[in-house]
Amino acid sequence: MPEKFTAKVAVNPDASYSFNYTGTMVHALVAAKVAKGSKLTDNEELGLKAGAEKMAKSPEVRKAVYKGDARYEVEIQVAKAAGQAFKMDTFSVSTDKEGLMLIANTEMKAKDLQALSQVGIKMDGALEMSLPKNAEIISHNATLTPSFFGLLGGYSWKIGSINERPMMKVRIKK
Repeated sequence: MPEKFTAKVAVNPDASYSFNYTGTMVHALVAAKVAKGSKLTDNEELGLKAGAEKMAKSPEVRKAVYKGDARYEVEIQVAKAAGQAFKMDTFSVSTDKEGLMLIANTEMKAKDLQALSQVGIKMDGALEMSLPKNAEIISHNATLTPSFFGLLGGYSWKIGSINERPMMKVRIKK
């Protein structure tokens, strides 16, 4: 699960897009064990380190290093063609049959949010999105939007807790 991070989505005029993530991720189940006062065994630590090594072999993962305490330092770079879906833990990009793109954090159930909060998992991140001129914004809940008649900057979200859900719906006009 993302913890401290910067993520960027860049949508191109043909509706293809890229996603970049730099930051830390936490293994929620293991973090829950640690939060309850249990110390991880050497085998558990080795398993988590092996998990990072396996993750690093993925072509989209530029870096995955186990840092201890159920946390990883991760860099991910993804490039997808128009219409191709992408999902990373709580974040996803999808396109429906009418070409409407949904870029959002996955909605979590209240009990899951409460459980994550109880084990001390906090989200502290930023999501930035750049769109081409042929993008039609249907809806969004961005913290900041482009300025000077939409010519400067992009859309961005400051994510300060696990129950915040950045979301944007956009259609790329052909």
